[in-house]
Amino acid sequence: MLSRLTSYLSWTGQRAVRAVCCALLLTGLIAAAPIHAQEQKIKVAEVNGEAIFLEEVMKIAEQLPADIRQQPLPNYFDRIVDDVIDSRLAAAAGNDAGLTNNPEVLAQMSIAAQRVLAEAYITTELRKVVTEEEVQKAYQLFISDESAREEIKARHILVASEAEAKAIIAELNSGADFVSLAKEKSTGPSGPNGGDLGYFARGAMVPSFENAAFALSVGSHSSEPVQTQFGWHIIKLEDKKTAEAPPIETLRGQLQANLANQALSRIIETLRAPASISRLSFDEVRAATQAAANNQ
Repeated sequence: MLSRLTSYLSWTGQRAVRAVCCALLLTGLIAAAPIHAQEQKIKVAEVNGEAIFLEEVMKIAEQLPADIRQQPLPNYFDRIVDDVIDSRLAAAAGNDAGLTNNPEVLAQMSIAAQRVLAEAYITTELRKVVTEEEVQKAYQLFISDESAREEIKARHILVASEAEAKAIIAELNSGADFVSLAKEKSTGPSGPNGGDLGYFARGAMVPSFENAAFALSVGSHSSEPVQTQFGWHIIKLEDKKTAEAPPIETLRGQLQANLANQALSRIIETLRAPASISRLSFDEVRAATQAAANNQ
């Protein structure tokens, strides 16, 4: 009866509070808070006189796996409502059967209640921090850092050995044409185009290649071969420019995520600082488990 709801939500059951709260934030709980206040008034179903409101359905929808959430909401809305109905009926039956007096059930209910309370607390704290004012500040800081938007246009020659790369550098130092050598000797896919890589920003290339390329001055080529997992490179820098700053709406989700992650770290550190915490290592847990098994 509850298999559909279980399959939808099992992916969240093993997640830590940190992951769950980030997911809640990034799927729009902060931005959608006023909407949820309205949803509380919309009754989508009723089970034995007990109302099911749209807010409950939408909170479940927000926690579904990404591949389901990418589908149009009408595709799975009715299934969620059905699962909530089934859950209410099964919970009532469990209560009538006296399961709320079962210690194991009570322990699971306590764990679930603590998780809900933790999520509510952290989400509330995050909403205080991830405000429109803070998003605007983060955006202004980003666009003021022109180095983050720097792009370069480069060519490269890729060969299999360091010795071959050094020989090509010697030819270039003697006046050989970079484009011609790239067409003749480069083993990379850009070789036929004279090694042209076009414009790219930081993060687009492997670190060793990127660091060497950005360190060059316009018009210069590598004085030493650059090694990557693909082979040995000789790089020529042809141009540098600063890309136009993207509009804030393009970056809003990323800025909110960054602010949330930073705030979440501070919240967890603040909670942990005065707490008395003891824990077993994984090896200690495994040893305790084996000892318990042996004593049975």
